[in-house]
Amino acid sequence: MIRDRDEWRRPWAEGATGLPVATSGAADPDPIGLGVAFDPVDDLTATSMWPEASVAMPVSVGPEPARSTAGRRGGRGILGGVVGGVVGAALVVLGLAATDLIELGGTDAPAATAPVAPEPVVERTPLPDPGLGASVIPDMADRVLPSVVRINVSGTVDLTGAGALGSGVIYRSDGYIITNHHVIKDAAAVEVLLADGDRFAAEIVGSDVLNDLAVLRIDRDGLPAIDLRPPSEPLRVGETVVAIGSPFGLDATVTSGIISALNRDLRVPDSSDVIPAVIQTDAAINPGNSGGALVDLKGRLVGINTAIVSRTGANEGVGFAVPVRQAVVSSDQLIEQGFVRYPLLGITGTDISAAVQAELGLASRRGAVVDSVQTGSGAEAAGMRVRDVIVAVDGVPLRSMSDLVAEVRRRAPGMTVSFDVRRRDEQLRLEVVLGERPR
Repeated sequence: MIRDRDEWRRPWAEGATGLPVATSGAADPDPIGLGVAFDPVDDLTATSMWPEASVAMPVSVGPEPARSTAGRRGGRGILGGVVGGVVGAALVVLGLAATDLIELGGTDAPAATAPVAPEPVVERTPLPDPGLGASVIPDMADRVLPSVVRINVSGTVDLTGAGALGSGVIYRSDGYIITNHHVIKDAAAVEVLLADGDRFAAEIVGSDVLNDLAVLRIDRDGLPAIDLRPPSEPLRVGETVVAIGSPFGLDATVTSGIISALNRDLRVPDSSDVIPAVIQTDAAINPGNSGGALVDLKGRLVGINTAIVSRTGANEGVGFAVPVRQAVVSSDQLIEQGFVRYPLLGITGTDISAAVQAELGLASRRGAVVDSVQTGSGAEAAGMRVRDVIVAVDGVPLRSMSDLVAEVRRRAPGMTVSFDVRRRDEQLRLEVVLGERPR
């Protein structure tokens, strides 16, 4: 059964006892509102970075430019140009003679000396500074490249029938590497190629399917683990970022761009779930970049490159990365226990529409409005109600329902979490013990 657009907001498994199940009969063709459906078959790599064999792209050859007829109008244009040139030259000569720079022959008398006017001072606007990114990217790339690896996968193939490949990021110096789940899905064997050329067979530690993340381990210590951007420095739209990986098997490829948007929702392939609050970037991301690093200008990891929206299967300037906070939470659980436990709040909700804002008398549309509360959930036990507006989680302000899902997913079942709620004219703080979503 395929769920409709809003069903992902229900944080429990479809068909679980007592839980609502969507009844829509058609999948949303445009889960992120960009006009392109995420379909790996019809859209090649729209939902993943599965590598494809390099194919020579056809060069567009347009119609031959129309020849200008301006020069065939009786020759008057050319004649006018010649006459104008002669007159102009004569004026220049006379002007130079007046300033005693040349001498018109035919007399020995000294030419009158005319005062030379000083040249006018032209105020020139200085060129803009190229910016910090222009100077630091090479140094940053030198530092980060050793922390990004290539991943070769056997036992699975891409759409061309070739062996799949992707990228990975060294998370810990004792051999743990983060990549995407779809890179190593159904793999019979995985090989990691380090920046220094060494190759290692890799063990699959575990996968977080809902966030398209996976952790590998190789038998080597002293690896150059990547630096992480701290949560205390939130990303900003327009900030320069750099993508590093192995697109089309071209190792150690560096591309730069900006953060185009934040808090996008990216549908998980073959699922009604989404990856919440992903980063959108126009840094070139292509098949083979999956699992690679998206870093800031200080070389700190801000996201794991995951997917592109494309009509051709190659970069069109719309790429997505799983935020580093989610990557850390998932990776730590996979390393510790081999799987990820998904927390359950026990509500469904939506973004705040203009109508809801007016109805509830809200000053802004930031936050998420509760549509339903699951019986027996932690949310019900804490007193959460329909039409409550959740505005913060553990003091972190929310912008949307996507923010709420992301914040809850970064926590573990059994944790007590504070939710700031507005209920009509009341400001409440509800303490909720998170349940666990069935795996």
